[in-house]
Amino acid sequence: MFNRKADRLKLVLGEGSKITGDIEALGTIIVDGTVIGHIMGEKVILGERAYVKGDIDANNIIVGGKIDGCLKGNQRVELRAVAQVIGDIFTSRLSIAEGAIFHGQSSMIQADRFEQDENKPTGQTEDGKVVELFFKDKKG
Repeated sequence: MFNRKADRLKLVLGEGSKITGDIEALGTIIVDGTVIGHIMGEKVILGERAYVKGDIDANNIIVGGKIDGCLKGNQRVELRAVAQVIGDIFTSRLSIAEGAIFHGQSSMIQADRFEQDENKPTGQTEDGKVVELFFKDKKG
């Protein structure tokens, strides 16, 4: 059932369970409970009853529950029909099923660009120049 390294099950957080703090595991992390903190793993699966308040960073992310935070899926992010995401998504492949709720922005970038972008300070362009963005409210 779990042949590849990324498919090795490392952590299961069952329904009714709650963790406050960051989670990091090599392999697959399945969450059906509540996590208040960031999650890092090879593959992260949020079940329909899952709630995460924090960011998720993994190669593959499958969301069936609720998340209030950013998703960084190096290879793929999938939002199932019952998913509710409030936050931005960064990935090379994005799948959103009909019925999923997504409030945020998505940024589609190549998987090999993730490593390069992590080494640059926020707001810095490829040529090293810092860019500042200002947004004006439509009312003002």
